[in-house]
Amino acid sequence: MENTTIFTLSGRHSHEEIMPVINEALKEQADFAYTRFLGFEKECRVYETKYEMNSEEFLKKFESGELGDDLHWFDWYAALRGKTLWEKKHSILRGISWKA
Repeated sequence: MENTTIFTLSGRHSHEEIMPVINEALKEQADFAYTRFLGFEKECRVYETKYEMNSEEFLKKFESGELGDDLHWFDWYAALRGKTLWEKKHSILRGISWKA
């Protein structure tokens, strides 16, 4: 699905000056989001290995209350939420394009 949004670039700088700055900022933010995603993904893999279940199975058990209230379950849950959030941000940033 493609959404179209119109941005207005105002100020004293030309289009040719502005676009590289925007491109660079988007790339840097996308790279940052991907790095954060990878960190949370790695953290989830550590939990998966330690507790011998994948994150999807963990989430079902956690949300049903089957695992209890130990803090390490909340840490895993937070890592999983972080992974999901940063993956979404990366996807959004990588999906931005425009026609000059």
